[in-house]
Amino acid sequence: MRTLKIFLVLAFVVLAAAGSASAARPKGTVTVPNSSGGEPVVALPPVAAQLAKNIAKASFARKYPAVWTYLHPSYQEAVSQAHWQRCQGAHPAAPRSVKVTRVDIATFSQLPTSLPLLGKQKIEEIQLQVQFRSPAASGSQYAVEYTFWLKQGNTWHAVWLPDEYSAYKTGKCYITPQGPPLY
Repeated sequence: MRTLKIFLVLAFVVLAAAGSASAARPKGTVTVPNSSGGEPVVALPPVAAQLAKNIAKASFARKYPAVWTYLHPSYQEAVSQAHWQRCQGAHPAAPRSVKVTRVDIATFSQLPTSLPLLGKQKIEEIQLQVQFRSPAASGSQYAVEYTFWLKQGNTWHAVWLPDEYSAYKTGKCYITPQGPPLY
């Protein structure tokens, strides 16, 4: 009987602690692992999470005009959309034979950085886990796709890090050091 009492007290303490932890999290947030270490869970605003998934799905589907709409207006003004779309078409995120089956948030972290045209900012790095199928291999495969977001007022915009902006601004195409993710 004493063992049962101790177990019930422990269960109550654990439930109370879990309740207070979830109460401390802002309402309407998505929790994901924190890629920068520290606390195991970080609250990610659901709008940013959904936008990151949307831009990835549009990119894999080669819907480049839709992807462009997520980009920060300062970048849209500084770089030709036609040039950017030619680069996307020449270096797509995935070959046409790849079928993306799922896009989930893998990790999230806030990064202080200096952005071209926008100066010092705290941006959100949202890493996406992309599940896909390819005729090149049997079964599901996975890749990580990186997206960077800036919230200004109530609006979220995709942003380019300096090396990506520099490539487009100088008339070149940007390719990550790892190459396209789903090849």
